Amino acid sequence: MRLFIFFLLLIYSQSIFALSIDDSVKSTIANNLKVKIAFEKLNESKETIEVAIGKKLPTVTGIISGTYSNSDTTSAAGVSTTPETFTDKYKVSITQNLYDGGEKSLEIERSKIIYENAVINFYKTVQDLSLTAVEGYLTVINYEKSLEASEKNFDSVSRFLEEVKLKYELGSATITELKNAESAFSIAETNLFSAEQNYKVSLKTFKSIVGKEAINLEDYVNIEDDLNFDNILSEVYKNNFNILIAQNNIKIKEFDLSKEKGSNKPTLDITASTEYSDGSRIDAGSENTNATIGLTLTIPIFQQNIDKSDIRKINSQILQTEIELEDLKESLNIEVSNYYKNYLVSKSNLNTSLLTIEYANTLLESTQEEYNLGTKSITDLIEAETNLLNVNVEYFNANKNYLINYFNLLALDGSLIKLFEEYLPSYN
Repeated sequence: MRLFIFFLLLIYSQSIFALSIDDSVKSTIANNLKVKIAFEKLNESKETIEVAIGKKLPTVTGIISGTYSNSDTTSAAGVSTTPETFTDKYKVSITQNLYDGGEKSLEIERSKIIYENAVINFYKTVQDLSLTAVEGYLTVINYEKSLEASEKNFDSVSRFLEEVKLKYELGSATITELKNAESAFSIAETNLFSAEQNYKVSLKTFKSIVGKEAINLEDYVNIEDDLNFDNILSEVYKNNFNILIAQNNIKIKEFDLSKEKGSNKPTLDITASTEYSDGSRIDAGSENTNATIGLTLTIPIFQQNIDKSDIRKINSQILQTEIELEDLKESLNIEVSNYYKNYLVSKSNLNTSLLTIEYANTLLESTQEEYNLGTKSITDLIEAETNLLNVNVEYFNANKNYLINYFNLLALDGSLIKLFEEYLPSYN
């Protein structure tokens, strides 16, 4: 693939302290609270594997008890008293499942799939935020350059207005030319105000996402500009995060079905215990030690048909998730088609805008020369200046749309996150 550097503007000088897109995404991953929440959910999900593995281990319980007893008995023969006793008892029991129809092993595998989904969701969260950071980055640059163009246009129109006012006072300009200049000034003033407000909002939005001030942003992006629709769609079907999650959801339901079928199988448990008791703490008593070991076989005979109902329900859920997966693929096909179409259109618009800017610059220079010679009016000059502003703004918008469509396509096939993998926190 051909790697090239695409300039967001016509060549501008770069600051050695410039904040790049990589820097912005790195800061977003490090500071955004949504990433921190997703990371904690990842840690939480990891514990489900530990719990599932732990259920295969034996259960060990210890019991310590103390019993005080004292009684008096009154009868016709008189009163008899039982000596006071305080009995200590210590008991340790160990229970181990020997056979459960594979239910615990299935639960371990199921928990691993759940954890895998948590990892995918973590990547998805980071990728979505990375995409938002990229869009915020491009938006700041777009509004910054639009503001620069609006300021330049405002200065030019202000100068033209002053010139027309002077000529009008000297009688060499008509009232129509003066009104046209005042109207152009008012429009330029409004455009400048709008550009200033857009730029201020974009700065605030950028900082809320990235956690850094949008200062000295680099105005170029390294991209590989040879996207192919069929290749993208193929990668989307294999690597899209939502598809991977949907496929895992089917596996989870299949494990649920296997576990439910296994619940009809018998289980075998072995229990061993040892007990020691001492009844001589207060009065002469006795010590007793005993140990037992036993096997328990549990055979399900009738469960009110609940198990059969649950099996039918899970089969229905599997079918639902399979249908949802097919629906998701169709939706993604449409989404990729739209982004790819927009990508091609914005790329074409970008090339057109570059040619239009070149023409608008030539037209302005020509109009300026003709104005100096007296063959063009001040109105013609203002229109040429305003036209240059408009085509520059169109270029900025086309460039932003081009890059956003490009990065959205990378996000759909799961490859956007690969650009920033080195910034991800370790979760193993």
